Amino acid sequence: MGQVQLRMKQDVATRWNSTYFMMQRAIEIKEPLVSTMALLNPLLPALTPEEWDITKEVCDILKPFEEVTVEMSSERFVTGSKAILMARGLQRIVAHRQRNPSTHEPVKGMVNFLAADLEKRFGQIERVRVLAEATLLDPRFKKHAFVIERNAEETVSRVVGAATHAATPTLPSTEEEEEEEGGTTVNPPSEPVPQFWADFEERVTTLRPGVQNPSTGAMLEIKGFLAEPLIPRKADPLEWWRVRALVYQNICTVMKTRLCIVATSVPSERVFSKTGQIITDRRNRLSPSKVRELVFLNANL
Repeated sequence: MGQVQLRMKQDVATRWNSTYFMMQRAIEIKEPLVSTMALLNPLLPALTPEEWDITKEVCDILKPFEEVTVEMSSERFVTGSKAILMARGLQRIVAHRQRNPSTHEPVKGMVNFLAADLEKRFGQIERVRVLAEATLLDPRFKKHAFVIERNAEETVSRVVGAATHAATPTLPSTEEEEEEEGGTTVNPPSEPVPQFWADFEERVTTLRPGVQNPSTGAMLEIKGFLAEPLIPRKADPLEWWRVRALVYQNICTVMKTRLCIVATSVPSERVFSKTGQIITDRRNRLSPSKVRELVFLNANL
């Protein structure tokens, strides 16, 4: 028929997107598939034209979900800060489908089910603290990723509090205090100001910033961070933070504990899969320590 030879795909019960790939492949090879089935077994029930239309519409609906799955399953890029945007994006797509309903009842029922389930699972995702803070500290998104302004402001307050805590010096231990009390602290003598600098020093003393408390410093940092322009969506946020680590020292400390969060369990599941490939019937005498070393090397090299 002048088409590229393609094989049928089989779905896997534990992977929802395998069903999507199976239906998509069936649509791609619809004509050869129907002709072959008619030749091999004419008595085999075939899909009706309406069922083929339903299959195509279902694939169109599931395509964004597959794209989000691929995007969020990455382990080499920042993913936790994308969760809110991805969830809101899927909700908007499904809502658009509801406003423009299909003529097929099974498709309409599927869209309504997806809308209800998305609301149930992700309706309050902006209030998930770790995801909200990761999103705010991502220079690609910041407060623009939030639909509800109040959630964004609450997240800013939490980040300021965490940055203040990071900037607050820790109190010395009791032993250190006793050592300081027992010893004599000698302050280095201040250097005398030459007379020809005296007039200048008097005039600029009030202009120099004094010692700021940690809370004020954190608020100034977050204000400066939010005032900066957004970087492109495909840019690396970690590289942006590497360059500005000295400018926003306190919130950079908070960022290191937020942008490292992965959005899904896929990376850990991949480790389990790799372990199953390492321990085979012919390698069943590997010790646990050796397996850990092999898995570590396989996952990090």
